[in-house]
Amino acid sequence: MIRTQISLEQQEYDAAKAAAATLGISVAEYVRRAVREALPHPGEAPWMKFAGFVETGDERSSQSIDEIVYGRKD
Repeated sequence: MIRTQISLEQQEYDAAKAAAATLGISVAEYVRRAVREALPHPGEAPWMKFAGFVETGDERSSQSIDEIVYGRKD
């Protein structure tokens, strides 16, 4: 494991400390988990973490993804 140092605003630190306490973990572990979550998984395209993130309300949206994403149908 590599040791590193970061600087946080007081509000960020207080929020991270409170969230870590709620989970029963250290602030360091909380930050490690946040970094892991932000990074793409090995072998996975970075945009894949957003797959399924947006809902259109259209049950058939997967059949017209180009139109949804690009606003046009090719």
